[in-house]
Amino acid sequence: MHDCKPTLDDVGRLVSSLTGPHDLVGTCKVLDGILARLYGHKLFTVLRFIRKDMESERFYSSDPATYPVLGRKATPETVWGKVVLTDGEIMISRDADDIRRNFSDHETIFALGVGSMINVPLLWNGEILGSANISFAGDGYRAADPADLRMLVGIAAPVVASAFPVED
Repeated sequence: MHDCKPTLDDVGRLVSSLTGPHDLVGTCKVLDGILARLYGHKLFTVLRFIRKDMESERFYSSDPATYPVLGRKATPETVWGKVVLTDGEIMISRDADDIRRNFSDHETIFALGVGSMINVPLLWNGEILGSANISFAGDGYRAADPADLRMLVGIAAPVVASAFPVED
């Protein structure tokens, strides 16, 4: 059984990762550890949105062998791209049908044993920078509170904005 609510210590660890020299991977690892403890996720990835190419590029992965850093995929035709990267809303894929409908790479996702997923937009200064993606073996999404996820991911957003400024 996992604790499902972030603690003040979780927030403190994440904020501490921001107060030193910017360390994008280090901050993502702190966030990954907090999310793993809270929800027991199977995979955690963080992507930046490259507007000029209408693609997303992975810059953090808890499973780099399957989802390597710097992997890219087109986003405009996917439900995920519209909901998360265009509308800036959290998207919950509750089961295999949702994942199939929302992601063009659903076969790769299923091969990992992922059964549900939550995608949280990375927002900073009114811009959508990318997304944090939490994948679960079963119906782990049920334990996650979208407001808590938006807060935790939002705390990490300044490091992402510093590493990948929004292009005009």
